Amino acid sequence: MVLGFTITGQDNDSYLKEDLYGKNISECIDYIANREKYITEDFRISKTKYDYSYTYDGALIISQRFKDFCEKLEFTDIEFHKLQAQPNFYLFKVNSVIEFDSERRKTRFLEYNEKCGEYNEVVGAVPVCLKDNQKIKKGFYRTDIEFGRGYAKSPLIIVDKDIYKKIQKEKFKGLYGEKILDKYNWEK
Repeated sequence: MVLGFTITGQDNDSYLKEDLYGKNISECIDYIANREKYITEDFRISKTKYDYSYTYDGALIISQRFKDFCEKLEFTDIEFHKLQAQPNFYLFKVNSVIEFDSERRKTRFLEYNEKCGEYNEVVGAVPVCLKDNQKIKKGFYRTDIEFGRGYAKSPLIIVDKDIYKKIQKEKFKGLYGEKILDKYNWEK
């Protein structure tokens, strides 16, 4: 059974905070949690053809068109942070959290950092396994786990089936999705 969809996007050939490259997780933990605080008046994305895209360091950027779509459907628990240098683009932040089942997925947590209590790298995000193996309720969600390495760690963004159908109908550039199933072929 399809529970919902994870949505992701292309890279936009940009960095929000490039000087954090190679830093240990304890040095960039605030950046991961609060990327909106790091938007400077000079920050610009290189590829503006996408409605939904990511910087190399994990910042999710959306177009005015995607923002309008979200506002029209009156979603709650999402935030839009305008890029000062490109007012038709926004850093997109999802606040509703959904629990990821890292044990079922066999996600690997690497390089634990005692200073901040986080792992420097988390791998094994897809296919997505959810702890509450039920259909996702209407809305946008982010996983409780950030995946990737260092400053590029970010959560998965998840939507219910109805919203995903509406997203597909709009044909947003750069955005694609994958089904989240209650059971996968590799599970016996």
